Amino acid sequence: MAVDYVVRVQSVSVENVQVRAVEGGARLQLVNRSQREVIVLGLQGEEFLRVGPGGVEENRQSPTWFASRSINGVANGGNAAAPPEWHRVAGTPEVRWHDERARELPARAWSVPLLVDGREPGIVRGTVEAAQTPETGWWWVGGLLGAVVVGLLWRWRGALTVAAVVGGGVASVWIVQSASLAASPADGIGVQLLARLWPLVTAVGVVAAGVLLVFKRVDIVVGIAGACLAVMIGVGDSAVFRYGTLAGPGWGRVAVAAALAVGAGLAVAGAVRWYRAAGDQEAASDAGDGIKNAHVGQEK
Repeated sequence: MAVDYVVRVQSVSVENVQVRAVEGGARLQLVNRSQREVIVLGLQGEEFLRVGPGGVEENRQSPTWFASRSINGVANGGNAAAPPEWHRVAGTPEVRWHDERARELPARAWSVPLLVDGREPGIVRGTVEAAQTPETGWWWVGGLLGAVVVGLLWRWRGALTVAAVVGGGVASVWIVQSASLAASPADGIGVQLLARLWPLVTAVGVVAAGVLLVFKRVDIVVGIAGACLAVMIGVGDSAVFRYGTLAGPGWGRVAVAAALAVGAGLAVAGAVRWYRAAGDQEAASDAGDGIKNAHVGQEK
């Protein structure tokens, strides 16, 4: 994921409480290293999250709790006036959440109010700023030129194997590292990997197809695996070429460009190898039939 803005945290008024923007500004992370209870207040001033030495609790009557789980950030449930309904979600004093107050352009200052030990007010202040736009066209050009280079390697099985292992391996590492960066005490790395399951399966499948190509002629399998890699990651995650802030590792653009180059190149190379192999088999079959007919003619 990538976005066209940067979320910055300027100050936190509570001592030994750290707040930062994570996942490209998609969520805020609060870590409470004090021995005090810190409550994050929601969009309507209601108690939303409670973070203390014993861990994290969320108020499932909070409209902000519902908003933080919707795609568009709209609160479609909860009652800000109702008594809090606390549910423990983590045993450590660390929490991440989507907060509409600190997302999206236009550029502006934002704040999130806190309540410390049930009586002392606190506040987190920050800004949303426009991100610098990357050189989108050059990333596409690089990916497509790479695809041409890989496609021209169709004659050499070993070279295609190396390309598949490298391209699929880079994509796999990027996906796993992105999941690791997005993990939190409430949503572990297993949950994050599950959310990225099909791209990860595709990347690993390309590596497997490349290795298999060493031992068997599986040209069509390599071609299909490459096409899936190019479409699912190279095109599917191409937002990283357009937007300045990445949710995952800083080298995400390189990983996506590599997936596009290797995937599209393998699709072309696999198709060419499969087509030529089919033609060779047909020619061999015709030659065999000709020899057989010649022998029959001699016998007559």
